[in-house]
Amino acid sequence: MTLALAGSLSAQTYTVFIHGKSGSNHNGVGTTDVNNYWGSSTNSVSGSKIFIGYDGTTDPRTYGSSRAQTNVTTGLTNYCKNGKSCKIVCHSAGCYAIEYWLSNLGGTASSKGFSITKVTALAAASGGSELASALNGITFGFGGNAMDKALIVGTARGAFNHNNTGSIGVYHVPGYKGMIGASLILPGEDDYAVAYHSSCGYNRTGGLSKCQSSLTQSEGIWPFNSNQTYVQYSGHYRAPSVAASGLYLNHSEIKAEGYR
Repeated sequence: MTLALAGSLSAQTYTVFIHGKSGSNHNGVGTTDVNNYWGSSTNSVSGSKIFIGYDGTTDPRTYGSSRAQTNVTTGLTNYCKNGKSCKIVCHSAGCYAIEYWLSNLGGTASSKGFSITKVTALAAASGGSELASALNGITFGFGGNAMDKALIVGTARGAFNHNNTGSIGVYHVPGYKGMIGASLILPGEDDYAVAYHSSCGYNRTGGLSKCQSSLTQSEGIWPFNSNQTYVQYSGHYRAPSVAASGLYLNHSEIKAEGYR
């Protein structure tokens, strides 16, 4: 009993934050939010916090110095194994990074020695953004950095098996506070950066206004319209504390919802 009690007291639980697209280099793994990507938004989360940062202009699928995959591996190995457990909070392309990492583990997270309770996905961009696709199109492929190119809708959706989450639940928190201009390009509800098909983890693109496990809606002009059904990828869910309509928050404001 003494040994069991000592073990429980020594266990440590962390909330691990993984940021998204940025014009800055947030490289680092530890208790410091390098170059202040998250600001005061993490105040909604209690307990010990760890920040995984990288160069926000780079492809979130890549390894190397200041790269997302290398630092995710380092961070989760240091803080989510050997008696330590963690909850992951990702924002935007940070969700792309962690979902890619989980899909390529080669097994479940627990079978690889990781103790990860869940992923809270804030405005997930793992399904890509039509804004990145539009930028690529109007510049004939010459515009944008490596992050922008990774966020092209077809690229993001074809980058990995989104149904494989390493048996970790990914809980989505979408926002619908859009912005004139961006919302003309993004289909359905959006937060001015990503549309619901991405921020809710749906298995295909479409103009969607609800975030739920399955959604059927009529599309097209009568009498040529037809019912189309969208489902969330396996292992993806709406966060239980969020209504199907989502939150009236924009892409930046939603960073404060990590407590969900």
